Parts: sequence; C-alpha cells; structure tokens
Amino acid sequence: MNYRLDITKHYVTMIHFDEMIGLNNFIKIPLITDKLPSLYEIDLENIAINLYNEEPYYNSILQQNPDSFIKKYEDPVVLLKKAKLIINNTKCAQVIMVNEKDYFHSWRTQFRKNDLAIVCYANSLNCPKTMTYVRVIFSGSVELLFSDEDMILHTVGYDVFIDENEIKSINEKMTQKVISNQTNINNLKFNNKRSHLWDRDYFNKYFTQEEEFYYRCIAIKDYDGTDE
Repeated sequence: MNYRLDITKHYVTMIHFDEMIGLNNFIKIPLITDKLPSLYEIDLENIAINLYNEEPYYNSILQQNPDSFIKKYEDPVVLLKKAKLIINNTKCAQVIMVNEKDYFHSWRTQFRKNDLAIVCYANSLNCPKTMTYVRVIFSGSVELLFSDEDMILHTVGYDVFIDENEIKSINEKMTQKVISNQTNINNLKFNNKRSHLWDRDYFNKYFTQEEEFYYRCIAIKDYDGTDE
C-alpha cells in the first residue's frame, strides 16, 4: 500500500528532523541546477513522523489500509525507512552542506507575503559525515509519500519499540550505504552564495510562526532579493 499525504498544515509538528532515540536520519536533495524546479523533491530515510489520532492523515492511512498496525496505538510515532517529501510551487531555496567546511547554494530569493517556508536537515545520503540543511520557500502544498513496507513502530508515549541493538545495526548499515554510494561534494555545483535568510534575526524580519497551523513559518511581507 502506498500513501500520498497532504501535510501542508502539519509538516512542522509531524516530521522529526531531530531524532529522539539515537537513530541517524538522512536526506537527499535534488541535483543542483541553474534553475530551481517548481516541484522540489527531497528523499528521506529513517525519518520519524507523528501520527496523531485526531489528525486527518492518521485516518487517511486507515481508510486505505484498515489493518495497519497504527490502529492499535494512540498517537504513535512511526519510523519511515524511506519516504519522499514533495514541495509544490517553490519560489526559492537555500542549501548548506557541512563537511570539513560549509558549502552554500542559493537560487534567486524572491517571495510574497503569505508564502510558506520549510527547513529540512539530516545526514547526507550523498556524502559521508556531512549534514545537509535546505530551506524551501513555496506557495503550494507539502506532500509525504511512503509505503506500508517502510513503516516501523518507533515510539508510543515513553515506550520505545526499537531496541538499542537494532538502532546500532540500522546506523551501521546506513553508514556503509552512504560510503558505497558517495558523491564528491566538490562536484555538486555549489554557487557559494550564502543567503541572508540563514541569519535568524534577518529571517524573522520576513517570517513569523502561525500558531493556528502548528507553527508553520509564513511570510509577513514581500521580498525581492535585492540585498541577497
């Protein structure tokens, strides 16, 4: 069973980019090109998600698969071994990859009031011992794609369902996977432009958090990129 969930209102509180039990999580961004794609896809591996019972995506999963294991638990956290995040109608994006030094890439930064921002960060699936941070500013939807076979019960409340040996094994396998498929970071075509929006005070001049929609970042005024 494959799922395609619209998480536009919930992506901030749904996805765990800060892992809780020692698992290493991973992301892979699209190849860097001169033109930013309007549909931005980010591959996720070993990413935990909250499946709150009262939220629509919980019921959506059970509607498609009434026998899903999540029905046995209240507000389960589920580990997705593989997933894809699709961000629609992108306006601009900024990337930082941290290895022995910081590598930057920014596309021309322009957005309008009420556009949204999402920041994703985890270990790189391309480069060993490298963290990837990407901010995408967009006006469309955020969708999460995954399948039943990639779902594992992570935690429920304070109860952890993945033991320490399994965590160690998963981390070791992922480390070897990244090493065997590694890309030279110097070949990723960074333009070395660091966006001012990575500075918290600067970012806060243009974005605020929407409490109504679970702390999403929403633009409070237009930005033409003239001082990038």
